[in-house]
Amino acid sequence: MRTHLHVTPWLLLLAVACGGESKGSAADAIAKAVDQKKEAKKDEPKVAPKPKVVDPTAAPWTVDAIRAAMVPGTKLVYERSGVDAKGKKVGGKLTYALSNASDDGATTSYTLDPDPGTNKASSQPANTPWSTLGPFFAMEKPTPTISGREEVTVPAGTFMASKAEIADFFGNHKTVWMIVDKPGVHAKVIESANTSTEGDKTQITY
Repeated sequence: MRTHLHVTPWLLLLAVACGGESKGSAADAIAKAVDQKKEAKKDEPKVAPKPKVVDPTAAPWTVDAIRAAMVPGTKLVYERSGVDAKGKKVGGKLTYALSNASDDGATTSYTLDPDPGTNKASSQPANTPWSTLGPFFAMEKPTPTISGREEVTVPAGTFMASKAEIADFFGNHKTVWMIVDKPGVHAKVIESANTSTEGDKTQITY
């Protein structure tokens, strides 16, 4: 009785190939594969970091940023229009000046041109503590409510600004547009009637 052993040719070739492969060549192949994987990873496009999410109702400035930007000699000039408390038209220019700055606050003053003769104390220096609202157009114990950010166009240009309604302890009210990338600078200010004064018609835009 004869026994016939049938071996598939490709299996025989595989066995010979595997049997003849050295341990060194196998290690080299693995190392090469690892290197290729590393190279492929290097070629992968870098993912850009996600942009920081900004809260539009948060204060656009920090006290440190304002303190650094508001140096002695800073001047801001605004066109002035609207009506005063008695309903009389106003005009001219308002110039704010910062004469001194310390760790605690800033010294500011303002002048009106032409001088209406009703702001004799305006040019007197006023000391204002640092706050996230800036040293100009300061109010007593202010309570700000920031509604969001928007573009505002004024004679000086177009700016991205945070709009805020600010009321103070004495009933004064202002709507301000704080320029996001210019700490301490308002693009526009609207001074409204004092809620504690009956018949006040103030509505002045700077």
